[in-house]
Amino acid sequence: MQRMINWVIFLWVIYLLSLVLGCGRSGRDLSDEQWLGLQAEMQQERTEVGQQRDQLESDRRDWDSRERSEPVIAATITASVLLVCCVAPLVLMAVLLWPRKSEPAIEVVNDLLIEAAASQVEDGDDDIKRLDHSPKPDRLPSRQA
Repeated sequence: MQRMINWVIFLWVIYLLSLVLGCGRSGRDLSDEQWLGLQAEMQQERTEVGQQRDQLESDRRDWDSRERSEPVIAATITASVLLVCCVAPLVLMAVLLWPRKSEPAIEVVNDLLIEAAASQVEDGDDDIKRLDHSPKPDRLPSRQA
């Protein structure tokens, strides 16, 4: 990977130099000052390429550290959500099945009968009728099989 990056950088440097220099004068026509100027430009470009390479390397390290830490975080989140999803139905069933203190049905019926009797006495009805909801055995219709 590093070797490939070096080749790409090298090819870009050659390409940029060919654009900058073009097909101008040949090397024989250049003076010593021009040669020194070209060498200084090349050195500056090499420095810039080195800085870019260092930046790429630091970016690679950052990405590498992210690739190692993010899967751990994702696995933790996934496990916790799965745990909540598995426990939620159990908690719901426990809430629904939890015993509640309620009045027994017989006490409620007795309270209603007492209130009905008291209201009839207050109305002046001395004939309090007995409420009997159970059918007598002799009144039941006979079943034919």
